[in-house]
Amino acid sequence: MNQLSPGQTMEISEAYIGQYQKLPARVIIHRLTKEQTEKRLKEQAKKEKKKGIIYKERSKRLSGINVYITNLSAENIPTEHIHDLYSLRWQIEILFKTWKSFFQIDKCKEIKKERLECHLYGQLISILLCSSTMFKMRQLLLDKKKKELSEYKSIYMIKNYYLLFYEGIQNGTDELLKVLLRLFHLLEKNGRKSHRYEKKTVFDILGVVYDYTLSKSYKVA
Repeated sequence: MNQLSPGQTMEISEAYIGQYQKLPARVIIHRLTKEQTEKRLKEQAKKEKKKGIIYKERSKRLSGINVYITNLSAENIPTEHIHDLYSLRWQIEILFKTWKSFFQIDKCKEIKKERLECHLYGQLISILLCSSTMFKMRQLLLDKKKKELSEYKSIYMIKNYYLLFYEGIQNGTDELLKVLLRLFHLLEKNGRKSHRYEKKTVFDILGVVYDYTLSKSYKVA
């Protein structure tokens, strides 16, 4: 860490993981900038105060770096895209968390197979509607207001609007549009991420991945 300048990245291409079976891997080490490190230390200080814990000085010092270990080849995924891919993977983890927290998809009583299938199918339909609405609202909010939506907060609020969706559908398209507009304003006010729109969003990252994949496909062609 001391050998790296703030913002610098280095890669150890020949690394091996495992006590018994040595698996080849890439290790990417990135030293955060001074501003990024200060922000992370502030977040740690908040956790210390909130949870009544004290981080060791070593942990505070190591908060100034990010370390990634992957078996993705450098030929397929350049070093500069590793962080973006891990960010996307974290988005997947958040979505799975909402499935368990809000939809309780991991819990079910002892019931017949047919009833379980109906229950699971209904939950998946609910998740699909909720996720589709969330991603569309997220894109609109980013395009129109330059604000980024929190997946966790927004899915919780959208799920609570299900009854209003149903009533809006029963009463016609105009009523449904009013419900969606109310939801959009609610998400804009209460569903945003805590940080400002500074970092790459999911759409930015997917654009980066898409452009790189597209360029590779052109080379192959």
